[in-house]
Amino acid sequence: MRQYNTLSIVIAAFNDEDVIKDALESASWANEIIVVIAKESSDSTLKIAKSYTDKIFFSKNHLGIQRKLGISNAHGEWILVLDTDERVSQALQHEIKEALQGSKFNGYYAPFGNYFLGHKVKWGNQDYEKRRLFRKDKGKIENLKIHPEIIIEEPVSHLKGKILHYSFRSISQTLKKFTYYAWVEAPLLFAKSERIHLKKLTLYPLHMFWSIFVEDQGWRDGIWGLGLALCFTYYEFARYWFLFLYGQKHSQVVRN
Repeated sequence: MRQYNTLSIVIAAFNDEDVIKDALESASWANEIIVVIAKESSDSTLKIAKSYTDKIFFSKNHLGIQRKLGISNAHGEWILVLDTDERVSQALQHEIKEALQGSKFNGYYAPFGNYFLGHKVKWGNQDYEKRRLFRKDKGKIENLKIHPEIIIEEPVSHLKGKILHYSFRSISQTLKKFTYYAWVEAPLLFAKSERIHLKKLTLYPLHMFWSIFVEDQGWRDGIWGLGLALCFTYYEFARYWFLFLYGQKHSQVVRN
């Protein structure tokens, strides 16, 4: 069997006992698995992680820093960043092994296959790709609390095998996730001089629904596409509602 350049898969976790096992299982073929667990984590995440790797680190910082910690402790020439609700498909695994045979690229985009309540959704802007695989010395993580992107030196190419993404596992879990994102984003929006007015609280959420369900053809996923569009509509409303509350607290809200 041909040997490929060494690969470390880095996973950041926080109270993810319900999903981390499948993520680790899908990563078990790598040379090394690095898991960074938030210190506040209180469930069985650590116990499950120990069944797959002894490379476990703890952090009290946000996701961007957690990923940086994991990467800094990785020994692989290549890094694959994976979330606990993501799975490396068999097709992607084989493609990565092939890609790392003397690759001329510094990194790769991986396409995502997204699921809503266990049902695959293909429309509503759910067919996208992200930079996830890169040479350790050619990529870096943005210092962001949520959605930190990976910046990779060119040249960068594209993979075809998918990362399977189970981000929306139930309505309550999805709304809880979006509520957290909106709460975190409020001070960031405020720092960018974003201010709230009635239009943003009313028309922006409606535009989000129209964009996902109509323009991006989320309707083609049927009832699942409708449910996902409604969840994103809630997210858009929550972003500006929390911005309003944050502005009120700081006595600088602008009313138009």
